[in-house]
Amino acid sequence: MIGWCLTYFVNFTGHPAASIPAGLSEGLPVGMQIIGRRNADFDVLAASAAFERLRPWQDNYRICRERPLEA
Repeated sequence: MIGWCLTYFVNFTGHPAASIPAGLSEGLPVGMQIIGRRNADFDVLAASAAFERLRPWQDNYRICRERPLEA
């Protein structure tokens, strides 16, 4: 519920941002947020695409899906 307030300043200033899968930590997925200069949407998309090319994430979801839930 409090997570939205952490993005308030970026949203308010109009900076482009992207949240992308960044791998696993202890078997759980983690993300990375890339924030660019105002009106630099292309830079954020290019950085996101470059990271995805270097660190493909599709197989990580299979790993997470097959991980048993603990009570």
